[in-house]
Amino acid sequence: MKSRKLRLLKPLLLISLTLWTCTNLDETPLSSVTPENFYRTEEELVAAVIPVYASLRDYGWEGYMFLQEVSSDEIFIPQRGGDWGDGGVWRELQEHKWTPTHPFVNDAWVRAYTGIARANSILENLEKSPSQSPLKPIFTAEVRVLRAFYYWWLVDLYGGVPIVTAAIIDPKNPPTPNTRQQVFDFVVSEINTALPTLQASFGAGNWGRVTKGAAQTLLATVYLNAEVYTGTPRWTECIAACDAVINSGIYNLLANYSDFFKLANEGPNNVESIWVVGHKPQDGVGFFRFMATLHYNQLPQNPWNGFSVLADFYNKFDTTDVRYRHMLVGPQFVLSGPNVGQPAFDRQGNPLIFTPESPIVGASEGNGVRILKWQVDPAQSGGNAGNDFAIFRYSHILLTKAEALNELNGPNQQSIDLINQVRARCFDPDKPVALANFSTREALRNRILDERGFEFLWENFRRQDQIRTGHWLEAWTLKAPSDGAHRKLYPIPQIQLDANPNLRQTPGY
Repeated sequence: MKSRKLRLLKPLLLISLTLWTCTNLDETPLSSVTPENFYRTEEELVAAVIPVYASLRDYGWEGYMFLQEVSSDEIFIPQRGGDWGDGGVWRELQEHKWTPTHPFVNDAWVRAYTGIARANSILENLEKSPSQSPLKPIFTAEVRVLRAFYYWWLVDLYGGVPIVTAAIIDPKNPPTPNTRQQVFDFVVSEINTALPTLQASFGAGNWGRVTKGAAQTLLATVYLNAEVYTGTPRWTECIAACDAVINSGIYNLLANYSDFFKLANEGPNNVESIWVVGHKPQDGVGFFRFMATLHYNQLPQNPWNGFSVLADFYNKFDTTDVRYRHMLVGPQFVLSGPNVGQPAFDRQGNPLIFTPESPIVGASEGNGVRILKWQVDPAQSGGNAGNDFAIFRYSHILLTKAEALNELNGPNQQSIDLINQVRARCFDPDKPVALANFSTREALRNRILDERGFEFLWENFRRQDQIRTGHWLEAWTLKAPSDGAHRKLYPIPQIQLDANPNLRQTPGY
């Protein structure tokens, strides 16, 4: 079979297919694209699903990431003079003072439903298409998982939301919200329906497509948080989904933690990758993490000097842990360009020094720990780098199973072994944890929470992990205790309430 590259990078040439409401029906179309004359060749199928995949890029940047990370005890964005004030939106996230009019609360909602709308349109057209291509059911299964992924995003952030599966909605009859349980059940059902048809793996030309491993990992993650979403734990099902990934024999940990984030190791030969979003150093498809965290003078592209690690979170790390080295503290250097390796200076010409402690307002250019997990892309163009961003890595499956086993059985050696499997590549000599140190579920639960923090810094899990383990409403470095349990959910955006009278605001807002 001829390989078609589907690394989430192609321009959205067929986006008009998913956004029919934007079409001027008075115009004479240059060509007629219908289910009857499309979806017949591999090229057409690939072109059709690209817009649905393209919405995955919103997982790594913009509203979803902001809501998961900047609201947690892991990441904050201090205001530095006139930079990063932005009307207080970042401070409101960190202090748990957001409101229904917060722009990122609406942004995450819109981006998730954009992906869903694209998926609904493609699924309807695939169903109508007379194509007999063996690829048609495979792409249908992939799009169903993608739609489930975007609904997972919504059920996690907002709780009960409307389940919409039609491509076109009657504006006079807007959708009514489903319960959080119903959205959870829909996500699980969609994944399980798609699983038998999904492929186990793809070659280089299709890097980033949904595989059985990606779908099982999404399912395991949904089950991991099931008690939060529905009030009923699903630990046994979580373990079974983890085992499906583990027993596939496709995935493993790389020998060195840092190797995962190196450009040379991207692609299907990276056995730790379960599902990634690809990027290119081009406008519209770039990776922004370097720009978001590094100082203005550390790259020729003039980064934004924003995202930082909270001091208390940074201080939890063992200084001999290789993962500790992916945070920047102390005297800094230029990281790319003609002056690479030379000392970096702030904008006043003073040596640039990063310090762990930082206020949330009135910070200096050097206050705050910065993050350098991903290898700087030498081909970065403007703010756009070409690094992959992992949605799921194999270590997530190992720590997810460890947590589920602990919740089901209490402290046990199998959970300890899974934790130590993740830790083994991070210390030299090894520093395993011992079962004897954990006498209760809570003790081991908190240890796994810490380990997930060390492993997945800035990988979009921290808010979920804090809520699930009971630490979300607590005080931390720059945050007083939250003002109520309603903060476990974000409010329904006010602009959505205004547009749809059938929606109801989350209690507490």
